[in-house]
Amino acid sequence: MEKLEIHEYNLNIKIDGFINIIGLPSSGKTYLLKMLINKVESNEIIIDGQNIKTLPLNYLQKNIAAVFDDHKFNTEYAEEELIYYQDKLAINRELSTEKIKNMAKYFGIEELLVSKINLLTSREKALIKILSLLIINPSILGIDNLLTYLPLEDKMKIVKYAKENNITILNVTNNKEELLLGNYILIIDNHKVEDYGKTEILLKDEKLINKYGMKPPFIIELSNGLNYYDLLKNNCYDEKTLIGEIWK
Repeated sequence: MEKLEIHEYNLNIKIDGFINIIGLPSSGKTYLLKMLINKVESNEIIIDGQNIKTLPLNYLQKNIAAVFDDHKFNTEYAEEELIYYQDKLAINRELSTEKIKNMAKYFGIEELLVSKINLLTSREKALIKILSLLIINPSILGIDNLLTYLPLEDKMKIVKYAKENNITILNVTNNKEELLLGNYILIIDNHKVEDYGKTEILLKDEKLINKYGMKPPFIIELSNGLNYYDLLKNNCYDEKTLIGEIWK
């Protein structure tokens, strides 16, 4: 998958990397993800020039997934949840068990596998929800405001895993610090695309980001302020780079 179009949204984007989706409440961010997985019916979704309605169901289930902040689970235990969608795709149980073992090691959750989901912390529940779909390696994974429950270490592991497995993340967020995790920002307003572009470019326009309910990450605000007073020549997007630029 390389290109996603949704005519209803005037959306035409490259399926690539980590795309943060922002906008005011009720602007259509979650609705967009629901359209992608057919929770909301639409005849206007085009992938690589082909209408999504013409693609086989199994192909869509394997390649387009989304997880929501709705506290809903399909099973009682963490390991069962990681098996659930693999079973739906008829993945061999021996293979699915091996995939769970590898993913648990990757994310350091071996001890959680035998836990009842209702006894997990908010962070653990959010992580299990995300991993239950990440494990099938979809081409596109929508995440609706779940990363906010996770510490930075978990978020970075998800970004790393997605990059290693060519998974594009569509991350609906109202957390300004998460903007630095992505390479693109998509701004939705009134169920339409207001703007779309590379993270470093859109973050330069503080008025635009503020208009749609977000403040730039602190490191960006600091960098822009130092630029304003001619104390910095270039914008910086991480603390190490910023400190290096200041003390050149």
